[in-house]
Amino acid sequence: MGKVTGLTTVGLPSIIGLTQRIRGGKEARTVARQLVERPLKEMEAVRRAWNYPLFDAIFQRRARRFPLGAEFPGTTAPFKSNKEPVPLDEIEEALLVMAGTGLSGLNLGAVDLPYADAKGGNWCGNTMIQWQGRTYASPCASHGTELFFTNDEGVYMVKMKDVTPEKMQEIEGEDDWDRIIQAFRANTIKLQEGRLDIPMVTPVTLPFNQWNVNKPGTTLFMPITDVTWELINIMMLLMDEPNCLYIYDDLTGAEPLKKWADRGKLNRGVPMSLTQLERAASMATAGVEQAFMCQNMYLALQALGLGGWIFAPSTATVVMGGTPFTKGLGFRFHPMEKAGPLPRPDFLGPSLGNPVGIDGLFEAYCPPYYRSMADAVQAIYDAKWGPEGIYKTGPASLRNRQALDLEVPKTSEWCLEATKELCEYIWDTYGRFPATVDAMQMVIWLQAHHLETEFYDKYALPGAYHEAIARHFEVWHGGRKPRLLTEASASAG
Repeated sequence: MGKVTGLTTVGLPSIIGLTQRIRGGKEARTVARQLVERPLKEMEAVRRAWNYPLFDAIFQRRARRFPLGAEFPGTTAPFKSNKEPVPLDEIEEALLVMAGTGLSGLNLGAVDLPYADAKGGNWCGNTMIQWQGRTYASPCASHGTELFFTNDEGVYMVKMKDVTPEKMQEIEGEDDWDRIIQAFRANTIKLQEGRLDIPMVTPVTLPFNQWNVNKPGTTLFMPITDVTWELINIMMLLMDEPNCLYIYDDLTGAEPLKKWADRGKLNRGVPMSLTQLERAASMATAGVEQAFMCQNMYLALQALGLGGWIFAPSTATVVMGGTPFTKGLGFRFHPMEKAGPLPRPDFLGPSLGNPVGIDGLFEAYCPPYYRSMADAVQAIYDAKWGPEGIYKTGPASLRNRQALDLEVPKTSEWCLEATKELCEYIWDTYGRFPATVDAMQMVIWLQAHHLETEFYDKYALPGAYHEAIARHFEVWHGGRKPRLLTEASASAG
């Protein structure tokens, strides 16, 4: 209905006063990565990782930042790795990706979440918006976060949001392990050739991250969240009975939902500001989902015997592609369609726009991908209650599948209309959606790499890395050790 298709890439707005990019000298070469060629249950390294003790992984977790081939700056622990960078093999990346964003089966929200009381009163379980179970937790099972990553060979998106599970538990035993590599290959989309260009300059990248982030041999994981998908769902949850929260615009003092309060549908005694709502939705989605996703991968690093760490990303606007400084990930930045009611300080320069998605791949629920905010709201309502909605059809964990259609209270018609009016107000007033936060958000990164253990041997107390790291090349690479840079240069010459 209101979905817009066939968009082309728009021109990027200019950015004022941006530091000139500084490019480093020659970087170390890397060896070729290996692809999986046999069943995973036949790979001893995979078996070791799968059976790695959970509590060992939890308490062994550390930020281990030094990749092979890097050089540590400063005077506290000067060190230059003399080894050639070694990229992660396909199985290493696949296990990390699927630990972070994999499909685990059907979630249990259809079974153990109350939907209505004995009299049919709404208990709000109908806020569930997907039945997929994923490896990371998500509010209302919305799972609006997709994982991007880059390595020496390219830039990738792992598109998992709409993948449907085939059974209650996707991986029940070692005969299912191959689903890991199958899902990785089937849902990973190559966006660009070569490593993502991330300027290693201040303030785009913090100084202490410029020496080791996105270097040859590393794999950099970058979750990005569509906040609009769950934000609109949350609006319907909070405004519908029995919650009846009254959302108002604290920035302008406007009451876009006044008529619904006057009709007794919303309760002015339970107010919630627009700023509070949007920030809460951002935290519940981008803040929570990305953190869980990265923590899963962080623990998996221990089982695989890899180095790496979680950290604040380089400037999202630059990395996502909102400036002419670098191509970035190629996100569309939609210009504000009006100035909005609040003055913008002169020193900020022109707005760079709202990151709304990658055309055809990852699109927020707002214009230009929908003709109006009313259409975007309707699309989310239909994802639940439409003919192909999750309460009507598709796999679910409840034995009596039909009860989800016949007994779960639907979002009321007045609440649907009030949500449309609120979202239209935001668009008409601010020229964007959401009003105070970006539609697509990137707030945390994780990098994985083969660790330069000699650095820690020289400077750290004993125990800086554990046995799985010490034995990584023996277990995962058939005893093949990283080549010295002098050896690599000689063979290249």
